[in-house]
Parts: sequence; C-alpha cells; structure tokens
Amino acid sequence: MRGTVRASLGLVALLALLPATQARAQVAAAVDSGQLVVFENDVPVATERNVFQNMGDSLVVVATIRRDFVDEHGTHHPLRKSMMLVVDSRDLGLIRYLSTQDFDDHQIVRGLIPGDTSMTYYIEMDGGGNADRVVQPPGRLFVMDSQMFTLFDVLSRSLAHKTFTSRRVQLLALQPDSLASPLATVTALGADTLVVGRSKQAVKHFAFEDQSARFELWADAQGRLVRLSHAESGLRVERLPAPASPAKKPPAVKKAGAATAH
Repeated sequence: MRGTVRASLGLVALLALLPATQARAQVAAAVDSGQLVVFENDVPVATERNVFQNMGDSLVVVATIRRDFVDEHGTHHPLRKSMMLVVDSRDLGLIRYLSTQDFDDHQIVRGLIPGDTSMTYYIEMDGGGNADRVVQPPGRLFVMDSQMFTLFDVLSRSLAHKTFTSRRVQLLALQPDSLASPLATVTALGADTLVVGRSKQAVKHFAFEDQSARFELWADAQGRLVRLSHAESGLRVERLPAPASPAKKPPAVKKAGAATAH
C-alpha cells in the first residue's frame, strides 16, 4: 500500500450501505452534540450520536453508530462503530483520525496520522495488522469512513460562512483494505427550506460529487448537517431536532392581604 490511489464517491456511497469487510489531559468543553438517523428507502436502519468538543486549538469529534444488518436467512448481524476525529479548530483541517468497528465477531481499527508531506495509515484486525507511510495530498484533508456520517457533518461545517460557487475538496477514503484519495467538488445550490420536526428551517443546499456519484447536503446557519441524501441508493440521513426546552412556569403571585409568616 505505497503511494496514493484514486477512488470515487460511488465507492464511498456503497461503503455507506454495506458493512466493511473484515485519554486526553485537557478538560473538553462541549460545543454541541447531536443525533443522526440513517434511512434506506425511507426505512430507519441506524442511529449515530456525536459530540463536538472544543480543546482550544483543536476540535475533538466523537461519534458512535449502531446498526443491525439482517441477511437473507433472517440472521441478525449487529454492527457497532465509533470514531474520534481531531481537527484544527480554525479551519477543521485533519490532525488525527481513529475508528473502531465491531462486526461479526471481528474488530477492525483504522487510523490516520498526517504529517508534512506524508502520512501514516494503519489498519488492524483482531489485534494484528500493519501501517504504511503514504504520500499526503496537499491542502485540507477530510476523512470518509464507512458508516460514519458525522464525517459529512464535519465537511458541511467547514463550508459555513463561506461564499463560493464551487470548490474542490480533498478526501481520504478509508476502504476495507486500502486508502484512497478522491478529489470531490462541492457546489453551492443556494438557500432552501426543510421541514424539521414540526417546523420549517432555513438551510443552505450543496451538491457533493465526483464523476461517479452525487450526494446532496443541507446545512443550517452554523454549518451543521441537517440532511444528507444519495438518491440512487435511497440513502438519507436526518439530524434529529433538539428537544424543546420545557416552558418555565411563571412565578407565583401573592394575593393582596395574604398573611406573612414570621
């Protein structure tokens, strides 16, 4: 696994639908947390929870997804996958990435450690594996990893408060047994409105694509992912709206002339 290879968003979309083959000293301040629900052809199939934590110069993103795959014999295959992404708090540029997947009695660990001109990519299965130094693409790097949709959330946040027609995005796609570096294009499609929960929400609409596949993303004013869709596969990811805060009861008003205890 020397050098870099090319891949497509079509592969990323496929990996999103299928399971992959087989301690910090600082006190973190939570920026926000959320929950993503994954749908296939309008049927909910998975839930992903994430937390964004401010660590000063860096932002730590932690997410966990749970899903239950059912084969043609009706046998259930539960999947649990978690990841920790460390990015620069200013521009969300990649600093470190680690993911752990438990599926079919196997555990797969993948990681990325970028450098100046090269980076380390490692993969372990059930405690054994290898690491390689590969050529690092230039510019900011955004990770794509099977099942981890919070990574799209990180990408959409990098677009917040930016004005553009289209821009290139350098991806690092973690495949079952290799690392790929597709170059994608994000196109701004303008303002839009989505129904979120019981209310309408103003959002920004983007297309995220390469020559083989097209995703559509909708993000709120802070850049948080509100919806992701891949029309060809029927994949859709929705951010659950934050629960409404309970209404505060007005303070009790004393009746005129009421006795006061001494």
